[in-house]
Amino acid sequence: MKKIFLRIRDTNFFNASIICVIVLSALSVGIKTYPIHEYSYLLSVLNWLDYVITVIFLFEILIRMGAEERILDFFKKGWNNFDFIIVSISLIPLESTDVVLLARLIRVFRVMRLITFIPEFRKIIETILKAIPQVSYVSLFMFIEMYMFAAIGSILFAEVDPIHWENIGLSMLTLFQVATGEAWPDLLASTMSQKPYSWIYFVIFIIINTFILLNLIVGVIVDLVANDDEEATRERILEEITIIKNKLIERKDNG
Repeated sequence: MKKIFLRIRDTNFFNASIICVIVLSALSVGIKTYPIHEYSYLLSVLNWLDYVITVIFLFEILIRMGAEERILDFFKKGWNNFDFIIVSISLIPLESTDVVLLARLIRVFRVMRLITFIPEFRKIIETILKAIPQVSYVSLFMFIEMYMFAAIGSILFAEVDPIHWENIGLSMLTLFQVATGEAWPDLLASTMSQKPYSWIYFVIFIIINTFILLNLIVGVIVDLVANDDEEATRERILEEITIIKNKLIERKDNG
């Protein structure tokens, strides 16, 4: 049975089929967001489709678990645990539970299972996770710097524009908007009427956050991606060299 499960799991048809089912699940969830309650036939079809998709996911997980030497080996991989949790919670019946909202949200997250089957998606997530320790220090510095600017902005502009600068909480939300580049000229215009030199405040904040710190975060992630590509290329070259060596050894032995 393990050989059968292994043969099924490693086929391209199996992976492609599960990807199609995941996409179909995403389309089903999207259709349900429209007002289709008056179309009872369509709603019943979607409900039955959801049951079928859940059963397919269950069999898919069982096949992947059965293909391992031991069941526990399946849970040694983080992505397998992610799939197992999503599929397990998807088994919660919607009609007979008090956590209907949670079950529906889990069905939305089933789309994330594409990450398991598409290596490029896994690479993106793994790169982001690797970047968290380095990016966290930059993010902490950004928070401290934004907190200081928010305090200064509240002191300078609270009387001029209390809607955006009345307290430090509103000031931080306003600065977050400025950092994204969204409508910050309007905020500047509302303060320059009484504070002509307020442009200095906005220009310095934008230079520090948008042009320096945010680009620093992007640089960290790009550097990690480049390093991962170099390591993957190096491993691929080593594998090819090993294959060539083995072939030469086989020829020497046969010759």
